[in-house]
Amino acid sequence: MNRMIKIVEDFISEQDAFALVEEMQSPSKINPYPEYYKDRNGGTAFPYNNRVMDILKKYSVRANHIQQEFFNLKDKVIVTKAFGSWWQPGQSGSPHIDAIEKEPFIEYSTVIYLNDDYEGGEIYFPKQNFEHRPKSLSAVFFPGNKYEYLHGVKEITKGNRFTALYMQSTKLDFADPDFGVL
Repeated sequence: MNRMIKIVEDFISEQDAFALVEEMQSPSKINPYPEYYKDRNGGTAFPYNNRVMDILKKYSVRANHIQQEFFNLKDKVIVTKAFGSWWQPGQSGSPHIDAIEKEPFIEYSTVIYLNDDYEGGEIYFPKQNFEHRPKSLSAVFFPGNKYEYLHGVKEITKGNRFTALYMQSTKLDFADPDFGVL
């Protein structure tokens, strides 16, 4: 089966991953989110501050480039939203696609794993019969708008699972203003 799932080891530096986890657990500064965030689904575990945004912007260029190359796209890939997730014991995520409700324009998804010192929490794609236990600092790339790539997160049984995520598109009008069209 030709899966459209790409795994990249050592996507983010240990220092930047640590900084993002640190910001989730103990923010250095908290600014209000811009108004346009209200027009998007869900929330984020990241505080809105320069330290977080600088790190997210730094890796967005690489994530966009990987999506463009992997899917052999002629059009530029942009970030429509970047956010963080902090999963605790007992939490899990049911199978879903990312292009829903207020964000049908999402085409691609990137999940960056900031740690791996937890149990459970595997990402799985039921229609692809694929499950993956990500290593710290790695990233997983896949279509965020195709039902064949429904994905979920198995229950966290021990520890905390920290991730950074990008929702991406080739529809430039939906670029997150913080990231623009790079």
